[in-house]
Amino acid sequence: MSRFIVQLNRVDVLTLSGIITSTLAAAFALQGLPYLAITWLFIAMLGDALDGLWARKRGIERAFGRYLDGFLDTFIYLAVPALVFWQLGFDGAWALLLWPWLMAGVVRLSVFNEVGNLKESDGLAYLGMPVFWGVFILAAYALLGLVLPQGLVNSLLALGLNAYAVAMLWHGRFFKFKQLSHIFALTLGCALLFAIVQGVLA
Repeated sequence: MSRFIVQLNRVDVLTLSGIITSTLAAAFALQGLPYLAITWLFIAMLGDALDGLWARKRGIERAFGRYLDGFLDTFIYLAVPALVFWQLGFDGAWALLLWPWLMAGVVRLSVFNEVGNLKESDGLAYLGMPVFWGVFILAAYALLGLVLPQGLVNSLLALGLNAYAVAMLWHGRFFKFKQLSHIFALTLGCALLFAIVQGVLA
């Protein structure tokens, strides 16, 4: 009998790396470096994408891995982005509008823990819009905040987050990235972009 309550595999360790990347993102946000925080969220997204691909490739998918992934997703795609939204100016009364999005995200992740991915003829799909799109919404908000008035950007975000909350709970099939090259290009490209932006603004 094992001395521990669970036996972690290599995929689980990769999943747990999200603790490091998401807490780094939170730390940079609290230090007033929100664009660098977004850089680390995209790196965390890469790890989150790779663990599922690796598990399926090695044939070691299991319920525990899905639950572990869901817990980490709460930090990577909900809690830490909410902090970064606040640091970028979506604060005060505006921040109350984060609650519907956060609640919908937690419900969405809970449903995913039960049903997992949907199987289609060309691969897998999501039931309900996945929570990781929140990082892309955060990225768009951060970039628009550089060129538009804060009130206008906050209004656009309020509308976008409410629509996103509905989409996460919508009983429909949503696209899932399947090509590893696309995942690397998107996550690392965005991470580099925001690191450069932070460097320019420093």
